[in-house]
Amino acid sequence: MNNNNLKNILKEACISHQDISDELGIKSLGTVSLKVNGKAEFSASEAMKLKRLINNKTGKDYRFEDLFNQNDN
Repeated sequence: MNNNNLKNILKEACISHQDISDELGIKSLGTVSLKVNGKAEFSASEAMKLKRLINNKTGKDYRFEDLFNQNDN
């Protein structure tokens, strides 16, 4: 899975891997990195929490489709 949209949005919103770890309750920053880079998948509940974190931080209303590109390019 290509998560370039997600990575760009996280960068623009100044959301760090530590912020994601804290919000999702993932103890390993390595695991967060794998998920952000598309090497591992977010669970449905993690994706919902991440979407909420991004929307709260940016004041925007991103959809899942905006964050998680389903193309494997």
